Amino acid sequence: MHYVSWDRADREAPVLLAEEGPDALAKFTHERAELTSGEVWDLVTTPEGGAVATQDGREVVRADGSLRRDKQIPVTVDGSRQYVMVAETSKNWIIDDAAGQKVGQFTSDHNGVRRAILEFEGETQLAPVDIVALAWASRLVLEARKMTNSTALIAFLVLLSVFIVIVWFIGPR
Repeated sequence: MHYVSWDRADREAPVLLAEEGPDALAKFTHERAELTSGEVWDLVTTPEGGAVATQDGREVVRADGSLRRDKQIPVTVDGSRQYVMVAETSKNWIIDDAAGQKVGQFTSDHNGVRRAILEFEGETQLAPVDIVALAWASRLVLEARKMTNSTALIAFLVLLSVFIVIVWFIGPR
């Protein structure tokens, strides 16, 4: 497998696909993930505080830090395997393992948020749970960053509209 992508036909329950599919790896809602291996994760996400997935009270995945602002986001899988998502630019990210070796990359360019493709370096040797965990964390980062950009754009447009109204009605005649 060279990459994973998301089938967002059901926006409330996107499905993580191996490459373009049809093989599914997991189905996610806001509160749960159902992996094809039979595991079920309970999900808790806060854009400023990170994300945690637990299974029967045991922490399976932890992404620490602000998903909206941090340039490096540590991700721990099964309490022992460490990864770091690193922002190379505002839109392009890489994922390094504990040894500092690049294992994957993702981007918000070219419908990146909609499809949220996570590409792996070569033929990945990652465990399936790590692949699902990193895909989930990368999608959360892309969505959180998109919301920040959208909010800033809306605020700018509101201020611009107020300025135009003031100039139009109050400006010199």
